[in-house]
Amino acid sequence: MPGKRRTLKQYLLVFNHRIVRPWLWRTFIEQRSSSITDEELLRLFNFRGTTEAFLQYFHSSTRFNFFFHPRNQKDFFLQLLTSTQPYEDILAEAENVLNNKFATLGSGLVDLGWPINWHRDFKSGREWSVKRLSTTEILDLEHSSDIKVPWELSRFHQVWWLGKAYWLTRNEQYAQKFGALVEDWIQHNPIGQGPNWANAMEVAIRSCNWIAGYYFFCESSSLTPKFWIEFLKNLIHHGRFIEHHFEIGWRNGNHYLSNLVGLLFLGALFHSTLLGKRWLRFGKEQLERELFKQVTADGVDYEKSTSYHRLVLELFTNAAVLCQKLRDPFSDQSMRRLERMFEFTLHYTRPDGSAPLWGDADNGRLFRFMMNDDVNNHRHMLSVGSVLFTRHDFKALAGSFAQDCLWLFGGEGFERYQLLRGEPEPLRSKGFADGGVFIMRTDNSHLFIDAGDLGMNGIGGHGHNDTFSFELWIDGSSFIVDSGTYSYTFDPAARQEFRSTRAHNAVMIDGEELAEFANLWRVKEDRTAPRVLDWTISEQKDRLEVEHSGYAHRSVLHQRLFEFEKHPFRLTITDTLSGAGEHLAESFLHFAPGVVVERRNSHTVLAQRSDRLFLVTAHGGELSILSTRFSRSYGLMEPKQTLCLKTTTGFPTTIKFEITYA
Repeated sequence: MPGKRRTLKQYLLVFNHRIVRPWLWRTFIEQRSSSITDEELLRLFNFRGTTEAFLQYFHSSTRFNFFFHPRNQKDFFLQLLTSTQPYEDILAEAENVLNNKFATLGSGLVDLGWPINWHRDFKSGREWSVKRLSTTEILDLEHSSDIKVPWELSRFHQVWWLGKAYWLTRNEQYAQKFGALVEDWIQHNPIGQGPNWANAMEVAIRSCNWIAGYYFFCESSSLTPKFWIEFLKNLIHHGRFIEHHFEIGWRNGNHYLSNLVGLLFLGALFHSTLLGKRWLRFGKEQLERELFKQVTADGVDYEKSTSYHRLVLELFTNAAVLCQKLRDPFSDQSMRRLERMFEFTLHYTRPDGSAPLWGDADNGRLFRFMMNDDVNNHRHMLSVGSVLFTRHDFKALAGSFAQDCLWLFGGEGFERYQLLRGEPEPLRSKGFADGGVFIMRTDNSHLFIDAGDLGMNGIGGHGHNDTFSFELWIDGSSFIVDSGTYSYTFDPAARQEFRSTRAHNAVMIDGEELAEFANLWRVKEDRTAPRVLDWTISEQKDRLEVEHSGYAHRSVLHQRLFEFEKHPFRLTITDTLSGAGEHLAESFLHFAPGVVVERRNSHTVLAQRSDRLFLVTAHGGELSILSTRFSRSYGLMEPKQTLCLKTTTGFPTTIKFEITYA
C-alpha cells in the first residue's frame, strides 16, 4: 500500500481471507461438500415432505427473487425481445449451443464436440488437470495457453441463448440442452477441483448465469425433480466455495465485486434459509462499501479501464436492481455514486457508441445476452441507466431500448423508457478530476485524456503505463488510438508490449517504462503523482495542462499541454520536459488501423483515412514512422502505423505535435 501504513486490522483481514478460510474449506468443508443428501437439503430449508413437494414449494417461493420468471412469457414481452434482437438471430445462437459450437476471445465459432471438454483451452489445445491447481499451473506462462478460454465456456453465458429461444418457441430441446450441459459440467468438475474452481470470480459468475437458467427453465416438463435437486445442491456448493475463497487483498477489484454479486444472487435464490439470508446480507453490505472504495466521487472505476468500468457497472447495477426487487434497496448515497458511474459512461461514449480502449480489455461480462454483441459498444448500459435513474440524456445517447433493460425491468421498464421525454442539452467537454480523466468534444470530435495514476491507487492492476495518453475520435471513427490489450497469459511478451509506455500516445524518457512492471498485472511503483495545472473549456477552445513526476528518478518533470481548437479543428500537444543533463525523449502517436501515413518532409506527415486527410506536424525532434500492432478486442490483432518523435538533447526541452485537417 504505497504511501500508507497497513493496519493490524488490514493484515488480519487479508490473512483470514487468504489463509484461514481456504484452509477451513480444505480441512472441513471440501470433505463433505460433495455429499449433501436430499434430507440435508430439505433440512436446510426446514421443509418436511418429499423432494417433489419441496420443488413445488421452492418454485412458488422464489417467484419474485429474480429479474424475471416464466410468468413473464407474455406476447408483449416476447415482442419486445424480438425488437431488441431478430427472431432468426436468437434461434441461430441457440442452434450453435445445441450443436456445441462456441465463440470467445477471438476464437471464432468452434465446434467443441460432445461431451465437452470443460478443462481445455480449445484455442491452443492445452488441458488443465482436474485437481487443486496452484497459481503457477493456472497461469501456465511456459506455454501459449489461456485459462480464460475454459473459464468463459464455464461461465455459462450460453444459458441466455438457449433460454431466449425456449421462451420464444416452447421447444423442449432447448431446456433439454440446458439440462445436459449442467449435468455434464457437474459430472466433470468435482467441487474445488480443476480450472473452473480456480477462483471465486468464475464460481460467482457461473452461479448468476445458472440462476438465470433456473428461471428460464424451472417450468420445463423435460427436466426432472432429480435434476433440479442436484442443481440446487451444486449451487449451494458454489455459495460455500465463494464465501471461503473471497478474492480480497490490499486493493480489492472486480474479482471481489463478482464474489459479492454471486453471493447476493445465491442469497436471493435461497432467501428462505439462514444460509441464504447471511449471503444476501453480507453481499449487499460489502457491495455498498466497495462502491465507495473502488469508484471515485465522480464515478470512475479506479482500475482505470473502460472495459472494466463497464463490467463493474454491470455488477453494481444488477445487484442494485435485484435489491430493489427484494425491497431492500441500496442507500441513496450508494445510488448517487452508481448514477455517477453512468454519467462517466455517458461522457466517454462517443457519438457512434464506441468506447476508448483505455486500460485492459478482456471482454469480461456478468451476462452476455447475445453471443455476437459489439464488445466495444457500451450504450446498452446507458439504456439501463435511463430507466433506473429516469434520465432522458442517457436515453438519447443509448439510441434504443437495450435487451439488458428488458431482462432487468421487463415490460414495465419499456414503458418507463418510452415515457422519458425531452431534448437533452448537447454534451460538452467535461473533466473527471477524481478519476483522472478529461474529455474534450464537439458534435463530431471526441478527445479522451488519461491524466490519472496507473490504476488501483498505484499498483497498476488493469491500468496501463499510459499517463497523459489520449484517444482522438473524429468525423465518425477513431483516428488516434490506444493499442489495446490482446493477451494476458497466452503471450506474456505481448501482454507487456500492449501495456507499455510505447504502446500509448505518451512520452518515454531514456527508454524506460513509466513504471517498471512487477508482473503481468502490477507495477513495482507508481511515481507519477499527476497534477492538473489548468483546465479551461469554452465554445472555441479547451485547454488542459498537466504534470507528472514518473521520471523524477531521472531528474525529469513532464508537463503536457493539450489545446483543442474546435472551429476549425486543431489539436496541439506540447510536452515540456524539465530537468538537467542529456536525455532521450520519445513521443508516440498511434494511428487507427486503415490510416495510411506518408512523410511530406522532415517534420510533417499526411495521415489519410478513407474519408479524411489530416496533417500532422512535429516540432523538436526527428520524426519516424513505425509499424506497430493494434488489438481492438482480446485475442485479436492487426497492423497499424505509429509516429515516433525522438530527440536526444540537453534538458529542459520542448517537443510538440500538431494535428489539423489537410
